[in-house]
Amino acid sequence: MESTSERFSRIPKKGVSHRWGEDIYHSFLKMSWIRFIFFFFLFLLAFNFFFGLLFFLMPGSIANSDGSLFECFAFSVQTFSTVGYGVFSPAGTWAHVLVIIESTIGVLITAVLTGLIYAKFSRPTARVIFSKNILITKMDGQPTLIFRAGNLRANQILEATAKVVLLKGVKTAEGVLMRKQFDVKLHRSETNFFALSWVLMHTIDSQSPLYGLTQKDLIEKRIEIGISLTGHDDTFSQTVFANCLYSPEDFVFDKQFQDVLINNEHGRVAYVDYTKFHDLV
Repeated sequence: MESTSERFSRIPKKGVSHRWGEDIYHSFLKMSWIRFIFFFFLFLLAFNFFFGLLFFLMPGSIANSDGSLFECFAFSVQTFSTVGYGVFSPAGTWAHVLVIIESTIGVLITAVLTGLIYAKFSRPTARVIFSKNILITKMDGQPTLIFRAGNLRANQILEATAKVVLLKGVKTAEGVLMRKQFDVKLHRSETNFFALSWVLMHTIDSQSPLYGLTQKDLIEKRIEIGISLTGHDDTFSQTVFANCLYSPEDFVFDKQFQDVLINNEHGRVAYVDYTKFHDLV
């Protein structure tokens, strides 16, 4: 089981331009925080080194400096960050022109980086997990497809909606092989309050796209199950998303999920044991 973004991001896209900078804003938003901070400091170092080198090329352009490349770099950092310690100062036309250019560009860069950081912090995300396996087992005497989702945050996802599709290759009457999606109807595709755990089920009857398929058929036909879950996060007050994709190897037959809702002596839920979320019995 993996998320759809992980799965499809590994598929190369030929005929699409991948030149650096064409979609840099989207790339930075999807980037992990560690990589973002790394590129952030790398860019600032390169930017200030470039202007420090320009100051270095004109000896005597920085007052109270020994003219070394390091002090020129330090002066560039002070100019970019608008931090002045009262020691270095521009001297001569060359230095003043560079200070004007660097300060102007620095204001624009600071605004862009501030917007990027705010966008990454404020982007709503859902901490929803899906069971590692998807089960085909008997429920009320009928073969049933079962999987479950869990909300790891101490909040609620309101009006959560789950949509499930089956993906398999089919051949048309003209002999064209296509990868098609078939809707999988759930017993209940919506829940008003998704706060703990949610078990989703689909009865495999004559109307089901899984009807008559064995475990061998699932593997040979490379049948996959895709799940998309959306809802309204009551903390962010925005819509959040989660998804996953089950491969044929993730199907398990004739087993049940271990119960994760632990009740107290009064019959009420005391806590949710997520250490057993993926366990089967």
